[in-house]
Amino acid sequence: MSSHVAPRPSRRGRAPRRTTSWGSARLRALLGLGLVGVLGTSGTFAFWTDDVVIAGTTFTAGTLDLQVNNTDVSVSTTTLGMSVMVPGNTSAEVLTLKNNGTAPLKWTMVGGLTGTDAAAFDTAGSLKLTVSAGGTRSGSGNSATCTGGTALVSAVALTATTSTSLVSTRQGPLVAAGTQTLCFQVTFDGAAPSSLQGKTTNATFTVTGTSDVS
Repeated sequence: MSSHVAPRPSRRGRAPRRTTSWGSARLRALLGLGLVGVLGTSGTFAFWTDDVVIAGTTFTAGTLDLQVNNTDVSVSTTTLGMSVMVPGNTSAEVLTLKNNGTAPLKWTMVGGLTGTDAAAFDTAGSLKLTVSAGGTRSGSGNSATCTGGTALVSAVALTATTSTSLVSTRQGPLVAAGTQTLCFQVTFDGAAPSSLQGKTTNATFTVTGTSDVS
């Protein structure tokens, strides 16, 4: 009796072996963890620093102190006034401006007449003022005059308003400790009317300094 042996199936017909994806998934997971690890190490770095302090800057305001004849208070002129004056008389006096402060200054001046009879002299226009920068006084009494210098005011009739501008253009600048001499001359006009006989008036001048030297 012959035995029958079943033929083995050909390898070529064998179904392909299944491979699990576990290995590749694990590889991908490990790669992912590695990427996270790389990203995690890129945190904030420390930087070296070095500071330099700038100090010692001080700001101090200057002072403005305009003086006339070395005083800050009212100055009483001694030779500018005239008594027993008649038409044609003149008087003169030199006054000195000084910058007693620390900041440069420029100055202006206003002035006019006061007193009961100021209006009468104003109406007649009989008291004429001349101011010369750098001028000097010549003569004496009711015949004193200013000579030389630069005229800042030229024979201007004084009015009954003490705020009248006499030197409106700012003069200077006067530096700290700087001085400027001014010769004031007042002339009783030769054509003054006889109605002014016996009348009296006072002159007041105000010099103002400013820190604006532009």
